[in-house]
Order: sequence, then structure tokens, then C-alpha cells
Amino acid sequence: MKRFLSICCTLAALVLMALPFSIQMDYLTNPGPPEEFTNAHFSYISIIPIENANWMPIITAILTLVVLFMLVIGIKKDRGMIKDYKIPICICLILCIAATFVSWSVFSTLTIIGAVVFALHFALLSIQLLRFERVQSDSNVAN
Repeated sequence: MKRFLSICCTLAALVLMALPFSIQMDYLTNPGPPEEFTNAHFSYISIIPIENANWMPIITAILTLVVLFMLVIGIKKDRGMIKDYKIPICICLILCIAATFVSWSVFSTLTIIGAVVFALHFALLSIQLLRFERVQSDSNVAN
């Protein structure tokens, strides 16, 4: 059940990242004494934030795809073919959360969609940590 919930959270985050108004970037339009800014909205996979030196959204999107890939491959673990991916998934999710926070603080890209993506990553990390603690406690009981 937790694996299914993890895959659903990851897919929901990817769908939200693909929306064209996921990231907001501010552009200075009038540098005069009354400074005026124009807001532009982009998706996480858009090339325009990269052109403006904001690599964090694309890094977050790529790492989320890696997490989805590891979650789907981890399903085969139950058949004994693939080793466990809990630690790499947690590392990727921590990097996603950190990249989102850096993007918000440095480039002021916070939107409601970005906050929901952040919450989904945080929920997914919590689920993975709960699974990790359960596996660790089960292995301690077996020893």
C-alpha cells in the first residue's frame, strides 16, 4: 500500500510539474526609480528558467523521474530480482526538497503549484522513511 501511495505521489508531482504555470519568475521591466517587475510563469521542464541560470526546477523534475523509476523497479524486488532502493530514493527526495527551497529563496519562484509539489516530495520522503524504519526494525527482530 505504501509503495502504491508513493508512486501516486510521484506521478501527481510530475503532472503538476508539467503544468505551464508551475514556476513564477520575476523580470525587471522598468529599472527607473519606480521599479516595475513582470511575472512570467513556466513549467519545471521549460528551458527558459535554465536560460536565466535557474537550474533547480529541471534538477527537481529529473530527480523526481529517477525516484519514479526506482519505485517502479523496486516492485520487482518482491520477486527477488532487484535490490532495495530506499536509501537512493531518500537521497533523491532530499535533493529535490533542497533544490526547490533554493529555487524559492534565490529566484523567488514560489507558486501554489510549487508548494504542492514540495508537499508531495515531503510526504513521499516521510513514507519512504517510515518504510525504511519498518524494515530496519523487522531485521533487528529477526536477528
